[in-house]
Amino acid sequence: MKFAVIGHPISHSLSPVMHNANFSKLGLDYTYEALDIPIEDFHLIKEIITEKGLNGFNITIPHKERILPYLDEIDEQSKTVGAVNTVLIKDGKWIGYNTDGIGYVTGLRQVYDDLESAYILILGAGGASKGIANELVKFVNPKLTVANRTMSRFNDWNLDINAISLEDAESYLDAFDIIINTTPAGMVENKESVLNLKNLNTNALVSDIVYIPYKTPILEEAENKGNPIYNGLDMFVYQGAESFKIWTNQMPDIQTMKQTVLDKLKGDRSC
Repeated sequence: MKFAVIGHPISHSLSPVMHNANFSKLGLDYTYEALDIPIEDFHLIKEIITEKGLNGFNITIPHKERILPYLDEIDEQSKTVGAVNTVLIKDGKWIGYNTDGIGYVTGLRQVYDDLESAYILILGAGGASKGIANELVKFVNPKLTVANRTMSRFNDWNLDINAISLEDAESYLDAFDIIINTTPAGMVENKESVLNLKNLNTNALVSDIVYIPYKTPILEEAENKGNPIYNGLDMFVYQGAESFKIWTNQMPDIQTMKQTVLDKLKGDRSC
């Protein structure tokens, strides 16, 4: 079987390393590659995937919403989020799924014991934010709070959440047990700070869905203040594990997947 991840740019992706290590560990003669598809070529997606003979693929930035018109079916999570990161090709049909939210929450449960009772602030209102919020509202009791710079981004949200501005989030920061950054701020090419942590609760867990760099500026600042931090490595691994299950109906070797990514990151001085 053949799989791939599509995006632009895509050379930085560790998905091929992670998935191929899992295939090898399980003794599967499968392959996984990265396909760089610029926006201007995306209209050729059907031809590109068909020519590659893929059984399924992942989608990353900037194509998670762009893929929707090319799909025959999408699951409920994808409908709610309005984005897809996993496609299964079965009997000629393209079926879309979104595993980002469940991937992140699966990892978060392992580092935060009383997640059901936590007061949670999510920074950003894009697809990743909506996917994570959609998973958390299923079992977290206090109403989630989501902050964004542009309030109009909440116009298409159908989730029962508190929508506030980033300015308000800074003012009330001490009220939250968990802060989750889903914005691009802090990525390798984006060093801006999304939020002033002056009012941060001393016990609050500060998280970022990014795993490259391993510690984004918001995580470094929180750690320097003595707060526990949690990056996006587990989200990356667990969303990949969910994709593998969708494609193959088999259980992945999650420890191999995670350790492979960790080893790769340790060997890359830029991370």
